[in-house]
Amino acid sequence: MPLIYADTSVLFAHFHPCDEFHDRVSALVQKHAPDFVYWNWLRFELRHNLRQANVDTDGAAAWKALRAAERTTNRLRWQTELSTERLIDAADELSADKIPVCGSGDVLHVAAARRVHLLVGLDEFWTCDAAQAVLAEAAGLPTVRLK
Repeated sequence: MPLIYADTSVLFAHFHPCDEFHDRVSALVQKHAPDFVYWNWLRFELRHNLRQANVDTDGAAAWKALRAAERTTNRLRWQTELSTERLIDAADELSADKIPVCGSGDVLHVAAARRVHLLVGLDEFWTCDAAQAVLAEAAGLPTVRLK
């Protein structure tokens, strides 16, 4: 199974059936059966966004699906070498380079993916965010942008 760093936009779409990217993400997951990198910041951001969307039955289903995946570690592979403090420093260094305009969370995701890529190997970086895709490519990551 390939190891994929999927940013929060992709994982949100994976779990939430009404997200505009849900069908495209589901098709990729069915085709590749990947394991997704999972670490504290990504977990927090994904959980926060799914909590915000938990306002109807689709949101409740997405929350339950995430919680089930976390309990079974189905598709979510914890990366213990991704410490938040170390990654904030790496993201700060990446931000100091001439990079495309994108948010601080985007830079943190790319820094984390780059670290996983260097330590254990990463097959691809998946995102729904155009600016983040440009940054990931500039950082040397094999990138898939869902459109």
